[in-house]
Amino acid sequence: MQSELFQNFIDSIPSLNNEQWGILDKTLLNARIPIDDSEEKPDFAPVDSKPSSNNQRSTPDLATSILTHFAEQPVCPECKSHSIYRWGVQSGRQRYRCKSCKKTFNAFSATPLARLRYPEKWNNYLTGMTYSMTLRAAANEYNIDLKTSFRWRHRFLEVINNDQAEKLSGITELDETFFRESFKGQREGLPRPSRKRGNDQNKTRKVPVMVARDRNRHTVDGVLENESANELCRHLNGCISIEATVCADAHLAHEKLAEKLGFEFKELVTSAGQHVLEGIYHIQHVNSYHSDLKRWIGGVFRGVATRYLPHYLAWKRDLSGAVKLNTERFVSRIAEHWGFQLSAGT
Repeated sequence: MQSELFQNFIDSIPSLNNEQWGILDKTLLNARIPIDDSEEKPDFAPVDSKPSSNNQRSTPDLATSILTHFAEQPVCPECKSHSIYRWGVQSGRQRYRCKSCKKTFNAFSATPLARLRYPEKWNNYLTGMTYSMTLRAAANEYNIDLKTSFRWRHRFLEVINNDQAEKLSGITELDETFFRESFKGQREGLPRPSRKRGNDQNKTRKVPVMVARDRNRHTVDGVLENESANELCRHLNGCISIEATVCADAHLAHEKLAEKLGFEFKELVTSAGQHVLEGIYHIQHVNSYHSDLKRWIGGVFRGVATRYLPHYLAWKRDLSGAVKLNTERFVSRIAEHWGFQLSAGT
């Protein structure tokens, strides 16, 4: 259709009568093209979008997967002993008793998912998280309370919060970005007087966030207490291959970090207009990740409380990984922590 004819059609829509509306609606419904499931979905969808429930047909149930993983190597959450035996069934879940400390427990005891209700809805909720559903939209979509939606989100993210890339290799980019300190949702115990939205932007403390990302989309990130080399080393020690080449801004902390960890360092003096070295060394990918992260947090969620910022970093790592996050992978990631998580004391 020519653009002029299409525009005339759009302009005439408000004047349609009921009969014409019915014909138009039926025509559009019959002409709709099925969506190809093989296409990659974006990192986040509009907050009013509704993910299809068809994805749940072949996805293992999260609660069942956790029970299965735990049963393979059960461990006492109190004393970490493996000398345990079965101790009946409660609420449809196998309970255990420790021979050492005599405590009773199940697969969820002393974990972030302990005492969470409605496990039959967990998979659907995780599907919404793969589309970056907001709390209120998820609560309405899955018929749960808003507080339950909030609790589920952060309990699920707490499980995978420390899942960083095992090793960054090849050309790796390192840079820091800043978020305004936020006490969103907090009503009492504020360390400063409350203010109206948008006021005192220049006086607000900026929270530094470090992101290191290689060209294979493996990511290590963290909220920093300060911008020192020691703080960077706390997050990156053991995470960067000694054979990696790290690109970063000219900064004393970056230079000291390279000396401590022993990797090759390509220093970019961006303040002097030096953005690329030898045609391949730059930090454009990590800067793009920063922009996407800020747009995601500020645009979709309208900002997040600083205390929960690590959870959103973990969420974004999964959404932006080399393999796109889907419900099945999300379920697998969470379920794999059982047994290991308890034995590690986390």
